[in-house]
Amino acid sequence: MNFATKTGITTLAQTFIMGSIDAYTFQNFDGSFVSAQTGNLVVFAYELATKGWSTAYIRVPVLLGFLLGAFISQAFKHIQLASDRRFNVLLLFSIILLGILAVAAAFHLSMLNMLFSLGLFSGYELTVFNKIGTTSVNNGIMTGNLKNFANNSYEAIFSHDREALLKAGRFLSGIIMFILGIIFSAYLLHAAGPKVFVAALMINLVLLIIPLFGWRNRQRDETIS
Repeated sequence: MNFATKTGITTLAQTFIMGSIDAYTFQNFDGSFVSAQTGNLVVFAYELATKGWSTAYIRVPVLLGFLLGAFISQAFKHIQLASDRRFNVLLLFSIILLGILAVAAAFHLSMLNMLFSLGLFSGYELTVFNKIGTTSVNNGIMTGNLKNFANNSYEAIFSHDREALLKAGRFLSGIIMFILGIIFSAYLLHAAGPKVFVAALMINLVLLIIPLFGWRNRQRDETIS
């Protein structure tokens, strides 16, 4: 598996994961989202104007967590390692965060602390896993993906642009994975926190381990030859 294929598959998997986590937070935290901060800002401002700070404040932790997660993950992108190894480190950190979230959900961490932690995870995910092929996509916020899908679909149909067709397909694949993640979480896991996070952790663990087996097999083949 080459690096571009690995990053594309991983980004699609994270999109699935973000959809499943958004379903969990929507059901369990008064309609909050961890990835769609525009929605959180709208609800925060509306509640602040109509119901006051005593109601609106619940939207603040996820926003602060998101900002911190994006800030920290930008530093991670500057780690001086080979691209493939750095990518494995980033994926390993995602697994660690998911493990912490699974434990926190199982022990019923307070709502505000949970939302902050989820926001941090979302900010991290959206920063470091955002490539399908050569196309930058968003693994948690579908507004841009929908717009870019429509834009590229137009160019593919009326300008006969093959590259635009490929981009449209990549954006569509991300949108579909996000929807499937929501359905998986809501229907099969009933948006239960421990189940959602453990399932996400297992997905990322598989993504981390499979390429390592491929690397070991290549090393063995080179030794034999």
